[in-house]
Amino acid sequence: MAKFVSKDTVTQVKNVSVHDLAVAMGHKIKSSGNSWQIYCPNPNHGYEKTPDTYISKSRGHFKCFGGGGCGCQGGDAITYYSWSTFGEWDKDNKEHFIDCVTGVAEIMGIPVVYTDGSVSNNERRSIIRNTPPRPVIEDVEPQPDEVCDRVYRRFLSLCPMYEEHVQEWRTKRQYSDEEIVAIGLRSIPREYSEVNSIIQTLLAEGYSLERVPGFTKKLRRNGNPMNDRDWYWSIYPSGKYFIPVRNELGQIVRMRVSTGRPDSKYAWFSSPPNIEFESDPSKMRKGGASSGAPLNIVAPYQVLQAWEPGVEITSYFRADFVITTEGEHKSHISANKLKILHASIPGSGNYKGVVPTLKRWGTKKLAIAMDMDALLAPEKKGGKNQYVFNHLVDFAKQALDEEGIEVVIWCWDPKHGKGLDDLLLGGRTPIEIDLRTKERRPVSLALLLT
Repeated sequence: MAKFVSKDTVTQVKNVSVHDLAVAMGHKIKSSGNSWQIYCPNPNHGYEKTPDTYISKSRGHFKCFGGGGCGCQGGDAITYYSWSTFGEWDKDNKEHFIDCVTGVAEIMGIPVVYTDGSVSNNERRSIIRNTPPRPVIEDVEPQPDEVCDRVYRRFLSLCPMYEEHVQEWRTKRQYSDEEIVAIGLRSIPREYSEVNSIIQTLLAEGYSLERVPGFTKKLRRNGNPMNDRDWYWSIYPSGKYFIPVRNELGQIVRMRVSTGRPDSKYAWFSSPPNIEFESDPSKMRKGGASSGAPLNIVAPYQVLQAWEPGVEITSYFRADFVITTEGEHKSHISANKLKILHASIPGSGNYKGVVPTLKRWGTKKLAIAMDMDALLAPEKKGGKNQYVFNHLVDFAKQALDEEGIEVVIWCWDPKHGKGLDDLLLGGRTPIEIDLRTKERRPVSLALLLT
């Protein structure tokens, strides 16, 4: 006869914090502002160099932002255990729910009390994982920023500019030719012969590709993984074109790839080694490094033209007012239109590093301009994506309360554009909401440009 877990047991399990469960499960965790930062618990996520899953300290919610997000998210220990064990959360599967409740109870030492009064001191039936646990792999430290900058700049100078991509930049993005050159946009070579020619040039000129994210050694067909001569340098992944990512010293420290895929439009130029766990020789990689997900410091193109690598941005441009938004094109277009410095974040809600950067710059005012489709959710109660909204509020509070920075949110009618770039290209401006006073006011371009 089937037994049912008591409400009291379920309540006790739900009262377990995600943080405490993660610690009890042996997951590596560290404090990061108003959140805890961990590696994604989803065994299907893939392999990460940096932990890009965040647990809110105030609300206990967790969400993965790595690689654009793998779907791993939830609001309690039960969902966290489910993602960690099964690689998914199926809220409609009652048996799945009970497995998760008893699983958390076992880890946390909570006796499972059933509705018939019987008690199981964590002697539960065996649970079969849908996916094997991810192996723990030592991080490979990328080369210093100045080394990556030199390699990327020379590499980009050798890459082509295909006409179809130039037309996209000129029409869809409305970049001038000067802006295209200043940003550093380049096409990804399509043919192996093109890639190999560029790689050989870099090597002949003395550039080391070891541990530069995006560059990797691949195994020749029918090659022996134990024979160094059977490995050759290449790039990973492929796509349409490159978008450089700069730090606050103007160094190109990473690159984004426009993939051309509707399901995942952008990816990092990243090449974490996988030889320790990959069994398919055709997919083996070594010698590279993960890109991580750093901030992209974006200034108007006139500043990019003059910016010498290694020189702090504040030597060229004011940083008293900064805009943060998501996406490389959005930031470049907005920075060029508004003549304001942008700190572009690598994913909606992934604000790590923003506040310390603003503090170094002495920033007085910050405008947060997230995509309206990320913030709004008409089908949900309140009409907003609560999780993204909560992350935004946590971030804003950190900037307001800890650093005294004036924080405003820029928003607009989503009919006028998904992102800030769409809005500005359409000749419109956002509405500004002051988080301290709740005052709403239209943004004046005339005042911004003075």
